[in-house]
Amino acid sequence: MFHAAKQAGISPLLLGFTGTLKVIRRAIPDFQDISLSQLPFFFTRLIMEILDEKIPPRQGRSNPRVVKKPRSKFPSKKPIHQGTGTHQQLLTFSITNSA
Repeated sequence: MFHAAKQAGISPLLLGFTGTLKVIRRAIPDFQDISLSQLPFFFTRLIMEILDEKIPPRQGRSNPRVVKKPRSKFPSKKPIHQGTGTHQQLLTFSITNSA
């Protein structure tokens, strides 16, 4: 991928990894059958196929940082609501001897 990108004058990050992997896997049987004299032609063809696996430019993406609205029908809790609510009394127990 690096050699293909360097030859084309682009960043290696613009080439798809999985597409390049598929190209190389398809080329392995051919690579086993060629002679040393055909090696430069084979590598040139391999680099051209890898350069066909460019990643297309991304569409205009927008990921704004916003807070989603609550999905409850009740209004959200505000700071003035802190500490309000029902107060529970402490339970007291007494043990009596009934003998």
